[in-house]
Amino acid sequence: MNNSGLVLKVDVDTHDGMRHGVPVLLEILARHCVHATFCLSFGPDNSGKAIYRLFRDPAFLKKMLRTGAPSLYGWRTVLSGTLLPARPIARAFPALVRQIASEGHEVIVHAWDHRRWQDHLKHMTREDIRREFNCSFSAFEDILETRPMAVAAPGWQVTADSLAVEDQLDLLYASDLREGPPCLLDYRGQKFHTLQIPTTGPCLEELLTIGIRDESGLAQGLLDPLRGAVQPVLAVHAEVEGGPFGPFFDRLIPRLLETHNEVICLKDVARRILSGSGPIPRRELTYISLPGRAGTLASSSVTVHVPGQR
Repeated sequence: MNNSGLVLKVDVDTHDGMRHGVPVLLEILARHCVHATFCLSFGPDNSGKAIYRLFRDPAFLKKMLRTGAPSLYGWRTVLSGTLLPARPIARAFPALVRQIASEGHEVIVHAWDHRRWQDHLKHMTREDIRREFNCSFSAFEDILETRPMAVAAPGWQVTADSLAVEDQLDLLYASDLREGPPCLLDYRGQKFHTLQIPTTGPCLEELLTIGIRDESGLAQGLLDPLRGAVQPVLAVHAEVEGGPFGPFFDRLIPRLLETHNEVICLKDVARRILSGSGPIPRRELTYISLPGRAGTLASSSVTVHVPGQR
């Protein structure tokens, strides 16, 4: 039994994920009496613009083919923002956003333009980044009449500039990283003060990409990394576990409950850490490659202290 409460972190990246996947997930979570942290994209669904990445990243093409993207996400999403107009995501469903919150789940900001952030963050200026946050925060506040307390970076993509902007937002925490324990980040001498709570282990589509298809293999691939984690956080996607893999996720939750003493939200983890008596570890921002995922993702490593430096 893992004594750290398990977090279910639900990313909502597309219009159809919001419209179809979120209601399915709300039903499943209610059936098992557990709550999750919903990370919502509020702006345009430009998922179809991922096609431009195919020409510069062969690994991304392999991922799309192996996951069967059209059947997993649907052709409307695959063409959204290119041959078909981009539709708004959470902003188009204010009543559903309020329903998520009213049922006891946590709602935080994932993105404004998810595709733009994931593919082009490294070329964005601080002003570009600030504008993305301003748009998503404004939409969040218009719907829920409160300011968001946390963010989760699309595709686990961050830069020193995006972290610096986050520090200006007076957040409770961010969930931008993959692997490792909760921490504060350093990067090339810069020290950031926003608590980071990383995602643990693979998500379902990454397992599909590396060729795991049978239910027992998928369940083992998700469950095993969570057991030994300092703070287990399972990534769930509205388009996947709220779509074709909804029945699988429904069967997975009882197994999760067998090995974790509770299911809590990210805000609960953050409050426990920030109110604790011990120091929060500082770790160095790094970038890692993971099986089933194209490109690199933000993570952390042990900070190396050079003698004579503070």
